[in-house]
Amino acid sequence: MSGKKEQIAYLTLDVKRCRFRIFRSTLRALGNPTYIQFLINPEDLYLAILGSELPLHGGTANRVKLPSLKEDPKLSVEFYSTALLEGIYGIFGVLDRNYNYRLTGEIDQVNRVAYFSMRSLKRIERRKLNDGQGL
Repeated sequence: MSGKKEQIAYLTLDVKRCRFRIFRSTLRALGNPTYIQFLINPEDLYLAILGSELPLHGGTANRVKLPSLKEDPKLSVEFYSTALLEGIYGIFGVLDRNYNYRLTGEIDQVNRVAYFSMRSLKRIERRKLNDGQGL
């Protein structure tokens, strides 16, 4: 992929809320991009995140709003996309809304791309609130 050492990237899918959580460490490894674009390769079963400083012309770029850790101590940044989730459903079928799903991938720092094999999709329990109800 690149001349730099490969780093591990993490992405969490919350299908109940059409939410995609990208770990801050993944965004840092992509060079803290101002914009990202989600890409799906259904033939090879890959999801990719492309980082850039400007929105791609004619693309579907998402502005990255990365507050400081003092303002927001969360370890991830959230994006919402029904269209992206429907694209994933086209590959895997509908996922169980009672669970979240974690993808693990690699980062190509030179090209500012994080690659996630859909084969790495792992079902994880949803976090619980104090009263035991799911989020």
